[in-house]
Amino acid sequence: MTYLKKVWLIAALVLLPFTAAYGIDRLVLAPSCPDCHAAMTEALPLFDGDENGLVRIRANNMTFRARVAGSGNRDGEGVILLHGFPETSIMWEPLLEALQKAGYRAIAFDQRGYSPGARPRLENDYTKGKLANDVLAVADAAGFEKFHVIGHDFGGAIAWTLADRYPERVLSLTSLAMPHPLALSEALSNPSPQWPASSYVLFYRLPVLPELAMSFDQAALLTRWKWSRHPKDQVAEYRRVFGEPGAIHAALDWYRAFEFRSLDPAGKVRPPTLFLWGEEDGAFSRASAVATANYMDGPYRLRTLNAGHNLMLDAPNIVVPEVLEHLASAAKARKQWTAALASSSDSTDETEASCEQVPPHCLRIQLSPEGKTFRIRNQCNDTYKGVVRVTCSAWAPNTGIEYRFNLGAKSELAQEGVGARTGQSNGTCYFQPRLCAKVTAPVKPKAASFWPFL
Repeated sequence: MTYLKKVWLIAALVLLPFTAAYGIDRLVLAPSCPDCHAAMTEALPLFDGDENGLVRIRANNMTFRARVAGSGNRDGEGVILLHGFPETSIMWEPLLEALQKAGYRAIAFDQRGYSPGARPRLENDYTKGKLANDVLAVADAAGFEKFHVIGHDFGGAIAWTLADRYPERVLSLTSLAMPHPLALSEALSNPSPQWPASSYVLFYRLPVLPELAMSFDQAALLTRWKWSRHPKDQVAEYRRVFGEPGAIHAALDWYRAFEFRSLDPAGKVRPPTLFLWGEEDGAFSRASAVATANYMDGPYRLRTLNAGHNLMLDAPNIVVPEVLEHLASAAKARKQWTAALASSSDSTDETEASCEQVPPHCLRIQLSPEGKTFRIRNQCNDTYKGVVRVTCSAWAPNTGIEYRFNLGAKSELAQEGVGARTGQSNGTCYFQPRLCAKVTAPVKPKAASFWPFL
């Protein structure tokens, strides 16, 4: 056998699984009408700013399938909703309806890989930067100079990226289930419940095998595993989308291309943020949810729910009003924070300036709904000091509370009745940490101190 024949034989053996998977995907697993979803999408009207319902939006040299609500709300703020895996924009229909009634202009689009007209073939086409640019392009096509962004699951990861890289465009951030990417990375850096919870990602990153498993028998595995509790209309749409050749491969490339720790990681987030997390979430642990607070540099609120990972499915009666309240209070929160930071910029004291700021991975910060309880827990041997500012939407303009603390090693501090106002509700409450750490000799918990300042 000649050298050239050997090379061809080796190449054929290497490519055999890929060519077999491609052939099976194209010829066997796709439904009897392999282009029906694409054809249905192609028949949709092009969005020109006036339509509601299903449309096509041209953005970033691609065409996205999208659901639009509230186009008639000419003065309404823009909202963009980002679905997760393995779903489409149909998951947002209850929230879209509520946003329209509340006066917003809202767009939920099937993201790159999920829309037939936006399905590039290379793994590198699915990096978080390119996915975030798709959102900006859709916002531009809709005429949203600034907008609220709401994301679930992997859509939440893109929402975090947007708020970090383009804070000037983001009015507010809402993430359902998905913690800050660095909080998730932190939870994975040490043995924790996040390890088994994230083990599925290793399977998703394998070549060929996950496509074959998830595509088999027209997505039968996904139907039983991921969509067993979804409404029939959602399941029907998901099966149409993932029955198309290449759709599951493109969706999995999100996992293959995404790096939580990279040369350009997500930093601290400044836009007002609401993070909704279910206590029964099997994908994201409590540690990653709580650690998210350490990566905020703006108004922030964590709301835990008695629910699982699919919050729009498990608790829409809680999620929808929480989101509406967050969007309504975001403008006031931004104004309060801007005023608070301006008033304190000339009064930075030794507490904030005496030590170098580092990512406070050892701290856990929590503020209960309506600001009734504030808690800080230090899980490391470093001594942390800093300031946490709390403000609530029902308070008078520019009103807030500062908690200055010097928290010893392995210490925990809690304050009940934070921000209590006699005879009135606090509304939506947010906090912002300014934290730094010094490595010192171990300090006993009783040496910790806690001082509130109005």
